[in-house]
Amino acid sequence: MKQKERQQVSAGSVRPRGATSARREEASLGGTPKVTAMEAMGCARSRRPLPALLLILLLPRAAGAAGAADARWSGQGTVPHLQSIFLGRCAEYIAVLSPELRDKNCTAIWEAFKLVLDKDPCSVLPSDYDLFINLSRHSIPRDKSLFWENGHLLVTSYAENGRRFTPLCNVLYGMVGDFLSWCRQKNASGLDYQSCPTSEDCENNPVDSYWKSASIQYAKDSSGVIYVMLNGSEPTGAYPVKGFFADFEIPHLQKDKITRIEIWVMHEIGGPNVESCGEGSVKILEERLEKMGFQYSCINDYTAATSTQREALSVYAERSASFVFPLLVALASVAQM
Repeated sequence: MKQKERQQVSAGSVRPRGATSARREEASLGGTPKVTAMEAMGCARSRRPLPALLLILLLPRAAGAAGAADARWSGQGTVPHLQSIFLGRCAEYIAVLSPELRDKNCTAIWEAFKLVLDKDPCSVLPSDYDLFINLSRHSIPRDKSLFWENGHLLVTSYAENGRRFTPLCNVLYGMVGDFLSWCRQKNASGLDYQSCPTSEDCENNPVDSYWKSASIQYAKDSSGVIYVMLNGSEPTGAYPVKGFFADFEIPHLQKDKITRIEIWVMHEIGGPNVESCGEGSVKILEERLEKMGFQYSCINDYTAATSTQREALSVYAERSASFVFPLLVALASVAQM
């Protein structure tokens, strides 16, 4: 189903979706500064993004630490406690979100996933996740698939954790790896906690290959009316012609299972109107779908999603403000250490 963020990269110029090189850029919800979701991939879990002030104050300290580490790769290292996080997410998904999946074995799913942790970090193929996908995949409700580019925050808010729609981050095989990074050390056994490769380092890195595999399966399992949310305020265009949606999802849509495709071009509140339906890259997408034989429609600023956009902006602003005082206290404490 990376918050990359959105730059052209090597290896076929596919825009990254992994945790280390960021799947897609967060859509700004209005007059507040853009906040990027931890360089996420795929679709990020529904969580509160860090306020811009927090990022601004903490990034210099983090950058200094990263420089001192002299990392081999350009991406974040393996997240600490990877196994515990993975198993916890899996158990939560089955117990809380989808009790009908009670027969899924989270331990077996983890064992299949961790096979890539024994491979060279630049030699992990999408097919290396086949067993993991086979054990964790499940049906996606008809008319509930939501594909997207450059609009993570709005997508997760509008999807309501799978209750309204089911984007990739709300299926089991997308949720367990969301916002995480992982890789083996280059010339040794054991995990690399210092850095992991991104598409800038090598094409076949663990996180990007994970999202390629997950994206392909998600597209294959989607049916009925398919929804696509694009950011019409994105400076580089609403529809990246080289990206996960273009390269790994559209080609695997099953025409005999799909009724039609509905495109929503959303524009940031207070932001620029770069592209709308029938314009620029959106027109390229429309022409591609038509050539493939899909029925489609396109709507600018879909009303229901726009309402969610305004609500999310209000909540974001309130929560951002609530961080300021605790943050200043924390920084003062650190300064005295």
